[in-house]
Amino acid sequence: MRLSWAGMAGIAVVSGALIAGCAGDIAKRLVSDAAFQSQVMGAIGANPELAGKMVDQLLAGDTRDLVTDRVLANGPVVQGLMTKIAQDRTILDGVLNLAVQDTAMKSHILALFTGMKMMGDR
Repeated sequence: MRLSWAGMAGIAVVSGALIAGCAGDIAKRLVSDAAFQSQVMGAIGANPELAGKMVDQLLAGDTRDLVTDRVLANGPVVQGLMTKIAQDRTILDGVLNLAVQDTAMKSHILALFTGMKMMGDR
């Protein structure tokens, strides 16, 4: 049996409608079904490419502050970030330049540097 162009177009339209309908169902199911949430998030977490895309999605939207707050509330993750920052001169310079724009923080940083210099002179 051969399908005409009209028949194939009809199948494409029906398929598109079903996919669009399923997308809405998936969103509703993710909100209401904890087991399904775990399954989906587990699949994303287990796949580095998908996880990267999800992080990009979260950072691009209104959830950026939420992601930042959650990251900063996680001690081991913060420790890892600080380690990476401490090992990258460009990022470290940027953090210091940003920090010294605040007068109180500038005084704190200068006090730390003074203390480090005094420790080094021993």
